[in-house]
Amino acid sequence: MKKRYQILNMREVWKGFLKVRSFRLQHECFSGGWCAEVQRERVEGKHAVSVLLYDPDEDAVVLIEQFRIGAMGHADDPWLLETVGGYMEDGEDAEQVARRETLEETGCELLDLTFIGSFFTTPGWCGERISLYCGRVDSRRAEGVHGLDHEGEDILVRVLPREEALAELFRRANSTSIVVGLQWLAQHRQELRRRWS
Repeated sequence: MKKRYQILNMREVWKGFLKVRSFRLQHECFSGGWCAEVQRERVEGKHAVSVLLYDPDEDAVVLIEQFRIGAMGHADDPWLLETVGGYMEDGEDAEQVARRETLEETGCELLDLTFIGSFFTTPGWCGERISLYCGRVDSRRAEGVHGLDHEGEDILVRVLPREEALAELFRRANSTSIVVGLQWLAQHRQELRRRWS
């Protein structure tokens, strides 16, 4: 049975690069009745799209490397290996974002696209959702530094053999989309190569 909740009060407490809202709310308890009021802050995330780029002919993945503020002070190296990605703007659908961000961040054109799934990044405090795809590219065309100056992006393209990329899991490949994407690829690689050959 679906549980209910009620928002008693909501106010915006910050509006900058991120938007933060404070909620006073109640929700139903598993044991029955209503739990006590709680106050929670939530970062209002947009709907993000992320793409693990794979070249079945070379059995290689195209990743990006960039500085991440969240990793600063928590990792030896805050330049992480990641999938390409970006936020949906008004009027865009997820596949349009996948194509735009792939070109913007790697210079590659998507040749095919397979939907992996959608998930929350950190639902305890953030409303961001990610739609994750696997995109077919020609890795021989992937190189250089990309990104938009007005967004402060400095993105290095990395082409890695699939096995080498998998070896980076939970090391330099240590954020939600790349962890989910590489594990999905490990499970579905043969099927994907048959489909894309």
